[in-house]
Amino acid sequence: MKRTLELDNKLSELSRLLDTAEEFLESGRVPVPVQYKIKLVFDEMFSNIVSYGYRPEDPPDKIRVEMSLTDKKFTGTLDDGGIPFNPLEQDQADTTLPAEERPIGGLGIHLVKNLTHELSYKREKNRNVFCFSMKIE
Repeated sequence: MKRTLELDNKLSELSRLLDTAEEFLESGRVPVPVQYKIKLVFDEMFSNIVSYGYRPEDPPDKIRVEMSLTDKKFTGTLDDGGIPFNPLEQDQADTTLPAEERPIGGLGIHLVKNLTHELSYKREKNRNVFCFSMKIE
């Protein structure tokens, strides 16, 4: 089962992404707790791409989202034409520090790394391609 979606690089498109993901996951009978995790990863990654991946002077762009589902695995891919950025190269957030001592940023990527089972990134044809997978249990 597969689904592809093209979204404008605007935060207003986030609800469309999450609604489409929910519909796709429900049709595939993915357990609700796993659905929440997948939607949280999409929310975090899409929001970061739109908020930090483009300069104000950049032209409008489409973010391509692919979803695929087998009996045991969900895979999501986000493909954007923003600034080159590999989230997997970012330092691990230090969650042992009290909140007031932590630097701003990095917790979203930390969350994504901890919720997913597989992550990959590549820069291809001037586009960021981020892929994540989750086991369906």
